[in-house]
Amino acid sequence: MRKDSIGAGIAALLLVFCLAAVPALAAIPGIGWERSLGGSGEEYAKSLQPTNDGGYIAVGDTASADGDITVSYGMIDVWIAKLDAAGQKEWVKTIGGSNDDHVTCIERLSDGTLLLSGYTWSNDGDFSDNHAGIAIWNMKINDQGSILWKGCYPGRSGSFAMDGKETPDGGMIMIGQSYSIPGDPEYHGGYDVLVVKTDSQANITWEQLLGGSGDDFGDNILPLPDGGYIAIGYTNSDDGDVSGNHGFYDAWLFRLDDTGNLVWQKCLGGSLHDEGREIFITPDGNFAVMGYTNSNDGDVSGNHGSFDYWWALVSPDGAILSQKCFGGSDYDHAYDLEMTDNGNYVALGVSYSTDGDVGGNAGNGDFWAVEFDTTGTILWERCFGGSGLDRGQTIRPDSSAGGLFFLIGDSASTDGDVTGNHGGLDYWVVNIVAKDRFFAQFSAEPVTGKAPLTVLFTDRSGGDPAWHVYNFGDGFRSMNKNPVHTYRKAGTYDVSLTVVKVNPNTKKVERDTLTKSHFIVVTKETPVPLIADFSASPMTGTAPLTVRFTDKSTGDPRYFVYEFGDGFKSMSPNPVHIYRKSGTYSVTLTVLAVDKDTGKIVSNSTIRKNLIVVDR
Repeated sequence: MRKDSIGAGIAALLLVFCLAAVPALAAIPGIGWERSLGGSGEEYAKSLQPTNDGGYIAVGDTASADGDITVSYGMIDVWIAKLDAAGQKEWVKTIGGSNDDHVTCIERLSDGTLLLSGYTWSNDGDFSDNHAGIAIWNMKINDQGSILWKGCYPGRSGSFAMDGKETPDGGMIMIGQSYSIPGDPEYHGGYDVLVVKTDSQANITWEQLLGGSGDDFGDNILPLPDGGYIAIGYTNSDDGDVSGNHGFYDAWLFRLDDTGNLVWQKCLGGSLHDEGREIFITPDGNFAVMGYTNSNDGDVSGNHGSFDYWWALVSPDGAILSQKCFGGSDYDHAYDLEMTDNGNYVALGVSYSTDGDVGGNAGNGDFWAVEFDTTGTILWERCFGGSGLDRGQTIRPDSSAGGLFFLIGDSASTDGDVTGNHGGLDYWVVNIVAKDRFFAQFSAEPVTGKAPLTVLFTDRSGGDPAWHVYNFGDGFRSMNKNPVHTYRKAGTYDVSLTVVKVNPNTKKVERDTLTKSHFIVVTKETPVPLIADFSASPMTGTAPLTVRFTDKSTGDPRYFVYEFGDGFKSMSPNPVHIYRKSGTYSVTLTVLAVDKDTGKIVSNSTIRKNLIVVDR
């Protein structure tokens, strides 16, 4: 065998070996459906939970009093929106008082109900039991939005709840921060982390202030299987309960026992700004921490510039086992982290970067989702959004066939991936699915309006269908992929899309149909009354006087009859007439139109007496 053949063979084997050692990138997911919810003001989406009927409940804050918001108590309210399995709005509910009210999270409880947690400035309406300025609250609701019980905890003025969880004894644990005042025996200085434990009836069992002389914030807390709690936040203290700060703000990880006593704590970060936002327990008993950093020293390495997503795997005693920065040269903030069925991680937040790990940013900030394995190797990443500001807040698994995750946050975009924005920031819910999944999906803009209403339909189906058949619900169909259809009569219309393709592997025909009930709402065009009106110029002068008449009638007239007062007439809408004799002339205009409802001819007349004066 020749040497060059041997060399080529070895090179080929080495190439195969190297390729096998490189993890294969997972397919970038597609959008199953997306939905904008809100009004003309600002909406800030916080979280989402599946409901027992296959739908979803989204929660956040609203400053609107129109659009999808049907009730406003004043200033900022808590707003709940129920979606069905296809992302269509089913009902909405506003909770609040006359001041600012905020919700920060929603969790599913073991009894099937839902727990909301937040903070409020109101002392009336739904928060009439608040008597201490800013107070934390929690509330239990069912899947229909009915309030089962609520608790307001005004014991410490200036308190903010950021997370709430069910505890093994059926009670609740909440974490946030409180701005205590000097003289409080537990006062450390600035903001302190506040942890509140309640029983199943919302009565306080214990509460704890933790921190140092700087500002300390709590973001996420979890009950531990062996008792006690693990929590994450951030701090710029380095005294009191806090030690080991690397500089400025560090992510602050700490463990509490069953009664709120500090067991251990650990500052994670570098010399700049580091925040911890999410924590969960891995199957092997470690802690996965997610947040963001602009450090590149201390515990942090691999920063791409400015702020990056920052993930750390931490042992049960607080030692960092591994860490990784994800992002580009601009601003990237992670707010949530989920674990996939195969043990990988998916993080969500906002990215302003257009380089580094970030691809496809549509402008300003986008939702940025990134999946990575336990070594920190990126499997896929994708930006979701448009040219406005889009901020991802929470990611939740989707258990439906072919479904991957639900993303929720707020969006000010009106283009790109985003449709149906109501003005300002809206809730934006995105269902992402496996790219190769075959399914029918579409969006439309606008979905409401007066007849005649022209609607643009956009195909969002997966699996590369070969044929599309739209049924618009008014007797018309289209086989265009992205058709434009005009609804000419008032009514509420169901719209369906059927997609078809031949499976290249099985050679069988596949089809899928999606029907969106009550999808297009067309209201009756407000009739404009038929009123004859005109102007004339000039209205005085010497004979022969040439006068131009201009129609200003309303109600879409089709026929015109001018009587100039000198025995002459015209059927032109804008006639020019010459008065050849001196005198004073009254002018009459009669207009005729077809009534759109009855089909009959209707008319209206107006007379302008002594309008034209002609001198010798």
